[in-house]
Amino acid sequence: MKLVETWTAADGPRLKEMLEQRAEPVLLRGAVSYWPAVRAGLGSPLGICGYLARFDRGVEVIATKTRAAARGVMGYNDDLTDFAFVKARMPLAEFMAHLDAYRSADNAPAIAAQCAKVSEVIPGFLDENPMPALPGVVPNFWLGNALTVPVHHDHPYNLACVVAGRRRFTLFPPAQVGNLYIGPLEHTPSGAPISVVHPQAPDFERYPRYRLALAAAQVAEMGPGDALYIPPLWFHQVEALEKVNLLVNYWWPVVGAPAEALLPSPAQALMQAIQVMNALPPAQRDAWAAMFSHYVVQREQDPGAHIPAPWQGALARRP
Repeated sequence: MKLVETWTAADGPRLKEMLEQRAEPVLLRGAVSYWPAVRAGLGSPLGICGYLARFDRGVEVIATKTRAAARGVMGYNDDLTDFAFVKARMPLAEFMAHLDAYRSADNAPAIAAQCAKVSEVIPGFLDENPMPALPGVVPNFWLGNALTVPVHHDHPYNLACVVAGRRRFTLFPPAQVGNLYIGPLEHTPSGAPISVVHPQAPDFERYPRYRLALAAAQVAEMGPGDALYIPPLWFHQVEALEKVNLLVNYWWPVVGAPAEALLPSPAQALMQAIQVMNALPPAQRDAWAAMFSHYVVQREQDPGAHIPAPWQGALARRP
């Protein structure tokens, strides 16, 4: 695996534009090291929890805890019949008390408060720890101990900022989708389909193509203050490596032409296409594959270039 390209880039006014033009991930070393939250996390293992407590308003978070056999991975069980974790709602203070208790426990389960809205749970955090390059984007926070989130992807642009602890991201280009053994599209842990391959102990006999995915992977080792840009649809596995870890991430949408607001999302279009095409015989699927390649992917040519502009309709190029 190769290392993700690294920039020593401050949070400037052009950062958002620069990132959106990227086709691959980029590691922004020290991008948020100026945050008071980062300094608080460096003071002691629970320093970040004391810092967050200042902003706690008693709002509940969704707490996830792995089962004993999960080996710290928030995915499926070995026979793919159930999830390898349980969820419960609790106030942030109660969750942080569990996090403290598990620090000294042997064989403690992996726990995480995942995808909690900063503006709802710890609203004052935003005033002290701003991201001027992404105005109006409301971040989420992910607090927990050592755990692994299996390979998955997100549809929006993503900037993930390590506030406390260390994280390792392993990233795969979208073209590796056929080698990642992605699980059910509907029965997912939290909305995004995940790989069924165990991250720490992949079974290459059962999942042989996973070796090809690893050969194409990129890795980013991150410490407090670092940020990672993940382009839309790039698959990524996330490992939190310390007994206390905090990550804040920003998702912002890929915005198209105004008329596209009335159209289904690409994810909805994909699901509908899967359902329709699965009902067709193989020869028809092959034929439609050629149609999709020509009209949708448009890699080799513009399918509407030879048609007068007023008659191009759906084929008209959007700015």
